[in-house]
Amino acid sequence: MSQLMISSSGLRGVVGTHLTADVIDPFIRAFIHWCPPGQIVVGGDTRTSHDALAQMVMAICQLCGRDVVYIGNVPTPTVQQMVREYSAAGGFAITASHNPIEWNGIKIIDSTGSFLSSDAFNEFSSLRDQGKIATYTPWDSQGRRIDDMGAIAKHVDRICQVLPVSKIKKQRVLIDVNHGAACNANKVLFQKLGVDVDSLYDVPDGRFSHPPEPLENNLSVLCEKMKGGGYDIGFAQDPDADRLVIVDEHGRFIGEDYSLAFCMDYYLSTITMSDPNIVVNLSTSNIIRFIAKKYNATVIQTKIGEPNVTAKMKACNAVIGGEGNGGIICPAIGWGRDSLTGIALALLHLSLSGKSVSKVIASYPSYVMVRDKQPLESKAVVDKKLAIVADHFTGEDINFDDGVKVSFSSSWVHIRASNTEPIIRIFAEAPTKEEAEQLVQNVKDL
Repeated sequence: MSQLMISSSGLRGVVGTHLTADVIDPFIRAFIHWCPPGQIVVGGDTRTSHDALAQMVMAICQLCGRDVVYIGNVPTPTVQQMVREYSAAGGFAITASHNPIEWNGIKIIDSTGSFLSSDAFNEFSSLRDQGKIATYTPWDSQGRRIDDMGAIAKHVDRICQVLPVSKIKKQRVLIDVNHGAACNANKVLFQKLGVDVDSLYDVPDGRFSHPPEPLENNLSVLCEKMKGGGYDIGFAQDPDADRLVIVDEHGRFIGEDYSLAFCMDYYLSTITMSDPNIVVNLSTSNIIRFIAKKYNATVIQTKIGEPNVTAKMKACNAVIGGEGNGGIICPAIGWGRDSLTGIALALLHLSLSGKSVSKVIASYPSYVMVRDKQPLESKAVVDKKLAIVADHFTGEDINFDDGVKVSFSSSWVHIRASNTEPIIRIFAEAPTKEEAEQLVQNVKDL
């Protein structure tokens, strides 16, 4: 990864190399120009460049005459919550999510507390490309700065208003927060939930103790400590705490998709409407279809990316949604992937099912997902590779909404260019690891 990335989620790059003041200034001013009148909320995770970037973003907003609400080191979903809380015009979350430590970024949030839909992002991009940006205002019309260090508490209060957290039983939890925004947020959450918790890497300084993406290979310490016994469930969050993965009581990493399914299973059991809709992206496991079938729910799939999922959720009035990377979206709480909500849902499932995590997962069918990637040479090369794959699988069930996804009776393979990194992603799922690996290899051989 070695270039500036711009998508509907925002801007991200290597600090001081691609993410520089001359890049940030016009980007922020273009977004302010696009936003309706009103305050701007700013907060973000604990990366070492947070203070400098947050001050820069706020200064630009204020110089353009916008009042700013600064909420400090918080999860991305907390920034989204506070945009709604303040009825703000928009917000900036200073984070590079799961990217390596040298990266940072600026996620852009609209007035609904969502990342920009495709149409909104295209409109914003057009203005930015035309150089239509907010202008600096005179000395007597500068924006004010308001600090609100109670944003996390307000976010947690919202979760507790929507979910019956009083039903959560005493449990022992181990959680890997990896020096991220969850260090601060979890203390507030678990105090409200009344759950005993031990944390790994609980210093909020952004100096990650392992690679920041919550994948199995990066969570060996968490899994080993869970194997030692004494805990009912293990969790891991990414640096901006929008993603959540679960480890069972025996130290088994159940996977990002199964973590999503575990949370959805409980929530759908509480829905009284008939035939509810749920929305996930195209690379999400078939385990979600199994969960949906239990509750006569309809699964709708979208292009990869939280903005695409939330836009479709709004369009079809979905009750729950998310992405197979461990990102649960509960619209009754907020329009963003939210690990704090996921923790509450998982603990409710554990408390009310009367089963351990391992027993719940054992009741689900087995699917194994294999993820691979290749460097991104150019768009022309990507298009050529996708065409080769599509031609090879002519006659199969093919979806072209986001790259190429080929579905078979009990497996699928999905090839697409990443939105956040200069790579091509190859995901495959099948009942066994060997079958999934073979699907990935077949694509790479092509």
